[in-house]
Amino acid sequence: MANTAELIKQRYGNPFDVLKAVERAAAQGYESLSEDDLFMCKWIGLYTHRHEKGYFMLRTKQPNGFVTPEQLDTVAEIAAAKNKGYADVTTRQDFQLHWIHHTQAVEIIRQLEAVGISTLGACGDIARNVVGCPVAGVDREEFLDAGPVAKQVSDFFLGNPAYANLPRKYKISISGCATWCSQPEIQCVALVGAARTVEGRREAGFDVRVGGGLSTQPFISQRLGAFIRPEAAVEVIRHITEIWRDAPEYREKRHHARIKYLIHDWGVATFRQALEERLGRRLDDAPADYQEPPDAYRDHVGVHAQQQDGLFYIGAPVLVGRITSEQMKKVADLCRRYGDGKAIRLTVRQNLLLLNVPEANVEQVLGGLSAVGLSINAHPVRRSVVTCTGTEFCKLAITETKARSRQIVEYLEKRVPLDEPLRLHITGCPNACAQHQIGHIGLMGSKTKVDGQVVDAYDVFVGGRLGRGAAFNHAVLRKIPATECAKRLESLLLGYTRGRKIREPFNDWCARVGDAELVRLLSDGNAHPLADAEDVPVPRVPESDGPVY
Repeated sequence: MANTAELIKQRYGNPFDVLKAVERAAAQGYESLSEDDLFMCKWIGLYTHRHEKGYFMLRTKQPNGFVTPEQLDTVAEIAAAKNKGYADVTTRQDFQLHWIHHTQAVEIIRQLEAVGISTLGACGDIARNVVGCPVAGVDREEFLDAGPVAKQVSDFFLGNPAYANLPRKYKISISGCATWCSQPEIQCVALVGAARTVEGRREAGFDVRVGGGLSTQPFISQRLGAFIRPEAAVEVIRHITEIWRDAPEYREKRHHARIKYLIHDWGVATFRQALEERLGRRLDDAPADYQEPPDAYRDHVGVHAQQQDGLFYIGAPVLVGRITSEQMKKVADLCRRYGDGKAIRLTVRQNLLLLNVPEANVEQVLGGLSAVGLSINAHPVRRSVVTCTGTEFCKLAITETKARSRQIVEYLEKRVPLDEPLRLHITGCPNACAQHQIGHIGLMGSKTKVDGQVVDAYDVFVGGRLGRGAAFNHAVLRKIPATECAKRLESLLLGYTRGRKIREPFNDWCARVGDAELVRLLSDGNAHPLADAEDVPVPRVPESDGPVY
C-alpha cells in the first residue's frame, strides 16, 4: 500500500504545477494553499517555516557549486531586501533563503531564474543539486575536469517530468578529483575520478558507487566495480535512477524509500546485473589496481596554486554556512576586480572559493575577504564546522543549531590550540542534515531536563572516517545540555592535544585511549552531569521530507 506522500503525488500529477498554486496564493491569500499544495511546494524549492505562517525557506540549485558574480549579487540583493540580510550555504553546494513571504515567492523565483539560477527540484522526491569538486578544471591532481559532466547530468534531470516522482530524495555527486571532496561515500549515486591504461594509453573516467546515505540509518556507498567514460555518465545514471524509480516496494514505507535500502536488499552484484540489462551491454570492470584515497581533509580553505600557470584559487570559511549580503557583494566584487569575473564556487562544507586569481592579486583578495569576516586564517574548528538549519526554521529539528554552533566555535578557538584539521558536524535531529555521522566529532540534537526544565541537549559522537576504510562515528555520551557543550568539547580537545603521540590524528587517539577516557574528559572527570536526572525521551522525529509542511 502506498504511503501518504505517494497518495499526494498521485493526486497532484505534474509536481511543477504547484507554481500555479503559489501564484494564486499571492493574490488570494495563504489559506488558498491546500495541504497537497504545501507538500508539493518542495518541488519548486519551497519549505514552510517552522514558526511563521505564510513564510517559506527557498533553496536554489547550483550544479557543482558553480556561482557567477551576477548570481551572487542577486542572492545578496534578495537577502538584503527580503531575508533579513543573510543566506545559508548548504552541504549540497547551494543557497537557502529564508523569510520568503508567500506573496513574494514567485517574484523571487523569477528574479533568480533571470540570472540562471533554478529552484526546480531543489527539494522533493527528485534528483537534488548535483554536487562535485569545487575546483574542477583547476585542481592540479584531478583525474579529469568533471564540472561539465556534472552540469550535463543536472541539466538532464532539471524539470524532467519523467524523473520528477521518485520514491524519495535522490542525491548525486560527480567528481574527477583525487581527494573525494564531494563526499561520494554518503551519496545515493557517485561517480569518482579514476584512470585505466588501454593499449598503453592512460584513459580518465569514473568509478561508480551506489547506495550511500545518512538520516536515521546510515550506509556507506558501495563500488559497483565498474569503470565508465565521461560520455556515458548521463546514460548510466539515468538507468540507475529508473531501476529505483520503477521498484514499487520502495514506495510503500516512507522511511524505507531510499536507494540505499535497495542496494542493501539486492546487493551490488544483483544491482549491476540489472543495470547492465537495462543498458543492453556489459559495463567495463574497474581497474584491478584502483585505490580509494585516505581520509584527507577536503575543505580547500587557503591559497592554492592551480594547474594553470600563475593562477590561484582562494578558499574562505563561512562560519556555520551563514553568509551576509555584505559578504556576498564583497566576494562578487573581488571576483570581478581581481579574478576572472566568472568563477565563484560553493563547497559541501558550506564554504566558498574564488578561482583564477593571478598571483599579483592574491593579497588584495585576502585583504578584501578579511575585511568582511571571511579571513582564510581560521582556527581548524571554525573552518571545519558544518551545521543544519535547526529549530530557527526547520519543522523537523529538535534543537537550535546555528547560534549554538557559532558559540561553540568562538569559545573553542580562543581556548584550544589546534594545528590540524578536524571535522565538527552539529545537527539538530537524527535526520542528519549536517551529516554528524561522518564527523571526527558529531553532535546530534536531543532534549534533557535541567532544574525541572526541558532544554536543548546534544549526543556526542566520535570517530567518523571517510575515504579508505570509511566508517561512521559512534556515540560516547548522550544528552549533554547545549549550554555545556563548548566546555565539554574544550576538555575533550585539550585532552587530545596534551595526550596524543607525535602527529597522531584525532580518530587514532580516540581509538587508542578508549571510550571510557573520552567520557571522563567530556564529563570533566566526574560522573555524567545528569546521571541522576529524570530522563526526557527524544521526540519522535519523522524522516525528513515526509508530509510535513
